[in-house]
Formats: sequence, structure tokens, C-alpha cells
Amino acid sequence: AGDPTGTGFGGESIYGGPFADEFHTRLRFVRRGLVAMASSGKNDNRSQFFITLDRADELQNKHTIFGKVAGDTIFNVLKIGELEVDENERPLYPPKITSVEVVHNPFDDIVPRITEFEKMVQASISVAPKEEPPKKKIK
Repeated sequence: AGDPTGTGFGGESIYGGPFADEFHTRLRFVRRGLVAMASSGKNDNRSQFFITLDRADELQNKHTIFGKVAGDTIFNVLKIGELEVDENERPLYPPKITSVEVVHNPFDDIVPRITEFEKMVQASISVAPKEEPPKKKIK
């Protein structure tokens, strides 16, 4: 039931429009549970992503890998891959991911990019003056 290479999801991109592909030689489609951007062409990443259900060499340098499913959560991914689908391979009862948790970033040398809004928030936190405690009155 469905495509053995992956199952897809979507939402709203924080970048407000398409953003560039980001490939890295250490990140390859060699196992199940990899999370990557779904795109319709070069540098056309928006908000949809997919999770691989098996090795998928044909996707290399076509889709940006940005994570992997960790621990026992992989069993949930495998259940999603077994859902009943229609003639277009879309689930009859689509699952929803309601939250995620970043457990660990193993690539210290890969610096994640941040949005302009995130940059503004970081700048305002780093330059915000510290509030002094109220002075006690001496009698």
C-alpha cells in the first residue's frame, strides 16, 4: 500500500516562499526514517516534507534531508506506511503530526540558517538592557 520510498506531510513554511535546496555529502537516502523536503524542482522547497520508508537512492541531490525519526517513533512511521490508500496513493484517512521534538543535532559543522524574524528576536534579547532591582529607601 503506497510508495515504499516515503510518506508525505505538509504545513506552512516559515520562509514565506520557496527556498533553496541544501545538499550535503554526509546526508544520503540510505535508510528508512529520514525526513526530507518535498519539492517540484530545483530550489522549490516550500512546506511539504516526507519520511522515507526504505532506502531511496533515486532521491539523492533532488530533495534536502533535514532530519530523521529517532527511537521507537520509527514504528509509528511504519504504521503510516501501511495505511489504506486510494488510486492516487493518498491515505483514505490521512494521519496528522501534531508535534515534533528535536532530540540531537549530530552535525556541529552544519550551521542551521534562521529567518529574519529569528535574527531580530536574537538581537533584541542580546541588547535588551537588564532591569535593575528597585532601590531600598533608607530611613
